[in-house]
Amino acid sequence: MRGGGAYDSSSIKVEFKTLGDIAKFIRGKGLSKKNTGKGNIPIIHYGELYTIYGNYINEVKSSTQRENINNSPMISKGDLLLPLSSTTKNAQIGKVSAYRCDNEAFLGGDAVLLRHQQNDGFLVYLLNSSWFEKLKMRTVKGTTITHLDINKFKQLQIPIPPLEIQEKIVKILDKFTELQAELQAELQARKKQYEFYREKLLSIETLSQLSDKWGGGMTPQR
Repeated sequence: MRGGGAYDSSSIKVEFKTLGDIAKFIRGKGLSKKNTGKGNIPIIHYGELYTIYGNYINEVKSSTQRENINNSPMISKGDLLLPLSSTTKNAQIGKVSAYRCDNEAFLGGDAVLLRHQQNDGFLVYLLNSSWFEKLKMRTVKGTTITHLDINKFKQLQIPIPPLEIQEKIVKILDKFTELQAELQAELQARKKQYEFYREKLLSIETLSQLSDKWGGGMTPQR
């Protein structure tokens, strides 16, 4: 990632390039779930990209023993990871996460990593956007189990602004993502507070006390 600086907006050109042009696609391999948790080598299964990881992977949750790696590709910092199949309609097939850990990790089957020279955050936001989702779904096949057709996916074109612009965009979107997380946490805390007082105020004991205090000795029947 390059740092932002002064630039002349009139000279900025946004090129459209295919994903195959800007990234090297490396398929994940192996790594059975039955061997997970029996070692200290970090690994990522395709299903975890749906259930555990968001836009950025800052910590790997699963591990295995070195001998279980076999031909699984090593994930490098900045790589994009996405699952290639889904068994549910609710799962966003091809949802993208950026790997931001310094240590090595390995990728299991039914997933692919994209190695590139762009801003990883920019590509994450772009490839997870609603407008790109419509393009991506044209490369999906299957009904009960859906699969992303990598060859067709590689041919999708996306806008590539200069790295300085990518970084500025990411800073803005990261800030909004952070604010959204704070609002969600506040909302969750308020919801728990509401549930606590609802159960407290509507309990028989509290209603009896309030009736004695406010209603002249009226007591609700049990």
